[in-house]
Amino acid sequence: MTDQLEAKYHWEWTEKAVEENKFQSIVAGTPVWDNYKKKAPKRWLDAGLIRQASKPELPVGQAVFDI
Repeated sequence: MTDQLEAKYHWEWTEKAVEENKFQSIVAGTPVWDNYKKKAPKRWLDAGLIRQASKPELPVGQAVFDI
């Protein structure tokens, strides 16, 4: 089984991941795929493909209610 790391908020893609996956629709700074948002393979972090988000992801429309 692959070693997995748990993020405080969620994992997000890095610029390196975008460069290495030019044919997939990933954007740096956006959350990784849903099934890896909280726990992702350690090798992705070691390779510089993901990073921990610095703040939680807000649900769509949440900002309207936070004002």
